[in-house]
Amino acid sequence: MKITFLFSFALFVFCFTYFFINKLKVKINKKRYFDLKKLPKNNKRIFVSFIIFIGSVLLFQNIVFALIFCILYCYLDWYMQDKKIRKKEILINKQVIEALNIIKSAVRAGQSLQNAIFTTKNELKYPIKSEFEKISESLAFGVNFDKVLEEPSKNAISKEFKLMMDVIRVSKDAGASLSDIFDRISDSTVQRINVQSKMTALTAQGRMSGNIVSITPFVVVLIMYMIEPEMMEYLFVTLIGNILLLIVIGMVITGSVVIRKMTEIEF
Repeated sequence: MKITFLFSFALFVFCFTYFFINKLKVKINKKRYFDLKKLPKNNKRIFVSFIIFIGSVLLFQNIVFALIFCILYCYLDWYMQDKKIRKKEILINKQVIEALNIIKSAVRAGQSLQNAIFTTKNELKYPIKSEFEKISESLAFGVNFDKVLEEPSKNAISKEFKLMMDVIRVSKDAGASLSDIFDRISDSTVQRINVQSKMTALTAQGRMSGNIVSITPFVVVLIMYMIEPEMMEYLFVTLIGNILLLIVIGMVITGSVVIRKMTEIEF
């Protein structure tokens, strides 16, 4: 057991060091410091997983437990990030209507499309304001207008915002009436948001069922441990029990992800 523990610890220390040096490019001599918040999501997740694994191996001296903690961390981190992104997407979708109205009013008042974007940036609130700030900064540096609109269209998390950027870019090249097009986009956006709100309400029961299904096995294990601790301790003190526990957690997480994906309706 000690040999396996030392081997696994040395292996993951080596992997962690390799990742730290070659992926994160930390250069202490050039006054660069390691900032976990500025890491990409995937790199941050891998980095924290290594820390959890090493800490769990040192604390419990059990590789299976360390894997369980890493899997649980990755799932919880993915769940929280996905929830945060969806919350931001819903907020941006609602702000798109306000942005369209401001741009439409500015264009009708005789402003150019570029000046209308500058005006919109000052009138809106976050998080959509940050997108218009990026566009305004690029335009101020003299970047091509089509390229400025194409970049946020590719990286936008909101479909409504992406649609707005694409329509502005295409209609500008085609020479169409922007105010009329903005009226149509605004109406269609309102209808899409209403449909999305109804679908979210209808699928709320499915998401709640997925959460309950995910929590139930752990509650059952806890209750059984309180009733028959001698029988349930084999899950934690034997290798076969640890492997079964790992399989159960993997199946629970897989079921939770599948249920969550089934309740997501793309349109």
